[in-house]
Order: sequence, then structure tokens, then C-alpha cells
Amino acid sequence: MTKSELIAEILQELRKAQAAKWKSPPAGPVEKISFPPSLWLGDGRSLAVTEALLNTVSAYTRICWSNAPELKPRFKIDELNKLAAQSFGLALAEIDLDLNDAQLLPLVSERVEELLAEQINRHNRPIDLTLGCHLVEGDEPYPLQIGPVVFETREVWRQRMLAAGKLSPTTARRLRARWNGKLPRKRKRSVDSSAEESILDSIGECPVVCIVATDGLSGRYIQEKGLLAARLAMTAISLAWHQPSEGLRWMKLLYDRRRPHRYTVLFGRGTNVGANSECTEFPVGRYSEPALLENLHSYCWLFDQVGEALNSYVRPNQPVARPKAMNALFLSLWWYHEACQEPLDQIATTKFAASMDALTGGKKASGIIELIGALLGPKPADLLMKDDRTTKAVIAEIYDAGRSRLIHGSSTDYAHDWTQVRASAEEIGRWLLIACCDWLLQNPQRKDLKDLGPKYVSATERAAGS
Repeated sequence: MTKSELIAEILQELRKAQAAKWKSPPAGPVEKISFPPSLWLGDGRSLAVTEALLNTVSAYTRICWSNAPELKPRFKIDELNKLAAQSFGLALAEIDLDLNDAQLLPLVSERVEELLAEQINRHNRPIDLTLGCHLVEGDEPYPLQIGPVVFETREVWRQRMLAAGKLSPTTARRLRARWNGKLPRKRKRSVDSSAEESILDSIGECPVVCIVATDGLSGRYIQEKGLLAARLAMTAISLAWHQPSEGLRWMKLLYDRRRPHRYTVLFGRGTNVGANSECTEFPVGRYSEPALLENLHSYCWLFDQVGEALNSYVRPNQPVARPKAMNALFLSLWWYHEACQEPLDQIATTKFAASMDALTGGKKASGIIELIGALLGPKPADLLMKDDRTTKAVIAEIYDAGRSRLIHGSSTDYAHDWTQVRASAEEIGRWLLIACCDWLLQNPQRKDLKDLGPKYVSATERAAGS
């Protein structure tokens, strides 16, 4: 159905709703509280409608969703439907039902489109998602920026927000006292006290504040996309370590924190009770060392490339110079993050394989082998690992045995130890992410990773040549 046909149906259903008489609920105990269908006008009033009318509004939203692809990265469809429902409510509340549908149809159509455009435009505003995290201990690495994601010490953040007028002097003073180990007196309930409580809930005692600058996103997407961007920024930082998954055990958003230790109790045939504990993550950031700080500074060029990919994710209104390349880099980093966080070795191997595959545009094992040859040098029959495994053999183990057979249900070795394969997949995935970022830096005019050819010279080779 077209928009005009849907609006004609909405007008018919509105007339039915206005002519319907209210029926009192049956006597006896109330099994379920239900409210008559209505369209809320946003000012406390509502317009009585029918369920069929609400379903037709949803159909109208789906047409808008399909015809405007620029809305898809900005709104969840149920959020867009709420905006459309409120627009219809306001438009229908203004009309004169004594007019016939032929007269009302163009009026309602024009008014709904105008109101919906106004409500969508209200979301064209920058919002900073702010929360505490553990990253690297000490003040030296900060501020650390990866595109729209900035990490800074909480004291610098507090002073900056106070200077910008985002924090009241009272709240800023109380936050400083709280973070210095003093417990301020209880405040009277107010808007300002609620802001203080929200800041403490979000940042807590974390020494580092993570700020994700979003623009043009709906409320739920600010939360969902902002959190993912923060996690992927941490994953980019973890690439500075030989084993990124170990770095991520230390670095964590307060939002994602769990108990640092997990326990199980063991009972065997005898009377003795055994126990097992595992340190899943550390309640502090990585310890700051001169070598670590130097390594982080040396990776600024990589953070710039990842930042470009993250920027297109949380700021969909802004233009992207290389959307295909940035999409591939974003998806690869996303899968790499999920793999690092995965507790099961073979599932992690599958996710690392997906991370590599994203950089090839879905060319599977052969594409990964070609990418390794182009970026890192070793050809299919060349030795790739120190234990004399060739490129082809390693990727066959990771992609074919580790991923494809498991996904397609033909794996017979899923109960075996996949620790070594996981470690190899993590290491190769890290090499490829770093090398791809380096290639993007050296080839700013190239818009697709498919353009990557055998003439690529790595950063290591360039340094050796100079």
C-alpha cells in the first residue's frame, strides 16, 4: 500500500473510534489491566483510536524506513514508529471530521510529513556518552583520543566540565571531595543532586573517564552505539600489546565490569572438597610503564584510522571519505573484540577468522591467504609461524577446521584443545589489523581494501629501508 492509501485507511479507523461507545469492564476480579488504544499528543492528552489504526501507522513507518536509508543508522524502527504515531496524533487532533476524506487526505498527509520531519530534526544534536573505565594507570597517557572516543583522567574531566558550565560549582566540589576519599553531607533532592548521583553511578571510583561524542542518533542508539564504540576503542588500544586479549582483561568500562574472580566447588568420590578460582578480569587498569607509554604514542597513526571508522558509526550525519574501507575495518575490529572476550577457545577462533574475513570482503580462506601475502609477505607455502607451519596450513586450521566445520555442524574435533589455534588466530588477526591500518594511512586516496596489491610496503620495511 502507498502512504496515501494508508492515510485513507487511518481516517476511516479514526471515524470508527470517534463513533464507538465506551463499555464498562465486566464485574468481578480484574485479570489484566488494559487501556483503550490511543495516540499520545505529547502534552498529556491522547486521541482515542483503534488497534487497526495503530497497525496502519506502523505500516506507514515501515514505508518511511524503506524510503529513507539515511534514517536506518540513526533510529531503531520502534523509536521511529513512536515519532510517526505522535505526528499522526497531532495531525489528526487538528482536523475537522465533518470534511470528507478527499478533502482531509492531502491536509493530513502534508501535516504528518511536516511534523515527522520536525521530530526527526530534533535528534540532529551532539550528545556525549560519558562513563568511567579502567585503562592505563597514571596520568601520562592522557588524553588519549581515538576518533569520537576520548579517554581522560577524571580530575581533568571534572575541571573541564566545570569550566564549560556543564557542572555546577557545588556538584564539582562534592565530586572532588568524594574522589579524594571524603564523604560529603547528604544533599536535598534537586535536579543538581540527581545529576551528581548519575555521575557517580556512571563514573564511580574509576580513575579514567571515557567520552564518546555522538551526533544525530536516537536515544537508544546513543547508548548502544556509544558503548560499542568505547569497547572497540579499547580494542584498538589493546593492539599495542603482543596479546591483545590480555590487555583487555585489564581495560574495561565500569558499565561492563563483573566480579574479578569466579569460583567453582568440586566434589569427587572421597570426602574432600576441592575448589577452583579464575581471575576473569582485573579491577584496575594496566600498570603504566615507560615502554608502554612509548608504545601507545607510537600507535597514534593506527588510532587515527580506527577513529575514522568509529566516527562513521556514531556520527552517521557526517560524510565518510572511504565508507567501504571503514566498514571493513569496523567489522574486523568488532569481531576481533568479540573474539578477545570469548571464553571458549574454538568459538574465539571462529570469531578471529571472521575478523580476518571482514578485511578481505568475504573471500574466505583463500582471500585471507592472499591478504597475508600482500600485507605481511609470506606466500601460501612459506613458513608463517615459528613452529614451521606454513601460511596455507595455519589458515586451513583456523578458517576451515576452526570456523567452517564448526558453523556447518561437521566438526569432529570440537572437544579437543584449541588453545594453540586460538593463540595463532589472535596473533595473525592482530598483524592484519595493524598492517591494514598502515596501508590505509599510506594510501589515503584508496577507498577500498580490495585495492590492496602486492606493491604494498609495510611500516617495518619502510623503517628498514630508511
